[in-house]
Amino acid sequence: MEFRVYLQLHSSEFHSHSNWPTSRISIILAIWVVVSERVIENPYMCNNECDADTEELAHPPELMFDSEGRNPTTFWQSTSWKKYPKPLQVNITLSWNKTIELTDDIVLTFESGRPEQLVLEKSLDYGRTWQPYQFYASDCLDAFTMEPKAVHQLTPSTMLEIICTEAYSTGYVWKYDKTVRFEIKDRFALLAGPRLHNMASLYGQLDTTKNLRDFFTLTDLRIRLLRPATGATMVDENNLSRYFYAISDIKVQVKGILHPKMKILSLFIISFIRLRNTI
Repeated sequence: MEFRVYLQLHSSEFHSHSNWPTSRISIILAIWVVVSERVIENPYMCNNECDADTEELAHPPELMFDSEGRNPTTFWQSTSWKKYPKPLQVNITLSWNKTIELTDDIVLTFESGRPEQLVLEKSLDYGRTWQPYQFYASDCLDAFTMEPKAVHQLTPSTMLEIICTEAYSTGYVWKYDKTVRFEIKDRFALLAGPRLHNMASLYGQLDTTKNLRDFFTLTDLRIRLLRPATGATMVDENNLSRYFYAISDIKVQVKGILHPKMKILSLFIISFIRLRNTI
């Protein structure tokens, strides 16, 4: 099952209290049009009231990018793990059709439990090839044969290391722990200082060090949801409707790149996001 949501990228300057110079432009994702396809709804989350054909009761993909702060919260929701033990896997792909640079943390807000296994990937060639950005798991050794590590354990010499973190994948109760982050600013701080006061140092190294520049640039971003929250060592096969993914918000703050000096694109750009349900 594949979905497409077209997004408009708005350009706007950073506020004066930001650590980025006001001359640099931030391109923020905003919803543009509604997809024509609908997901199959999950009665567990919807209390048996979901209806993909009724606007008020549906949870299509564009609800990951609408205005936050609504009450009740709007969200996209996947199908249930009804084909267990076959993996419940969903890919969410953001495509800009141009090279962009990350300027802040990537933040995913879940309305379901946070996934027990997730991989964030990037492409520098418009989706032809992919490389991992970060692995997330409740047990990194078991899921990806990687030792768990946190970004604060990195150093300037290891800041580009691909790590697996267990910080965002524990616990089935999702009332308070909803977000999954890719910590861009914590990596920036390794070169710019804890409060990002020395951004000139970071800019200089981004301009002159290709590997460093490439780490923060991409054309596409892919979120691979590999295993939903279960909250137990054993999956309850008599209640598979409780296992699914639901996302209320995806925040990706970027700027466009016009040339190696990374001047900012101040035009409106149309981009799109592709969601592929691989189950």
